[in-house]
Amino acid sequence: MWIEHIINPKTITSIYSSEPPSLAQVQLHEVAIICGSDLQCRLRFDLKDFPADAPTKWVQRKCNTVQLSLNLIQAELIKCTIPSGGGIGDFSIIHDGTRFQITFSTQPKGVVFRATATWIHADTISGYQREQA
Repeated sequence: MWIEHIINPKTITSIYSSEPPSLAQVQLHEVAIICGSDLQCRLRFDLKDFPADAPTKWVQRKCNTVQLSLNLIQAELIKCTIPSGGGIGDFSIIHDGTRFQITFSTQPKGVVFRATATWIHADTISGYQREQA
């Protein structure tokens, strides 16, 4: 399960208590490279599924979308060819025992982002009301 090895999983499990959210058909909004002593990469995206037991304040504000921000720490970017506008695709996060392998694939382009990271930190999770198309 992708959430087992990340730093600060409570950020996510406090909202999705029964099982972690799917990383399929997410809408990618941001890929940010953060330079410093360790290269970091922030990924910000909307999840496809809204939690069944959403926080009361989200229900009161009529939120219908969850946005998650993950920070890849000690990242090595292998490939990044995100199409204009981000797009909808599937994240894959696999922990091989020492590092995370992260990919983002869209149709019909296939893998448009690939990186490895020593750690993944769950930075933020928030609900908002997205206009339905």
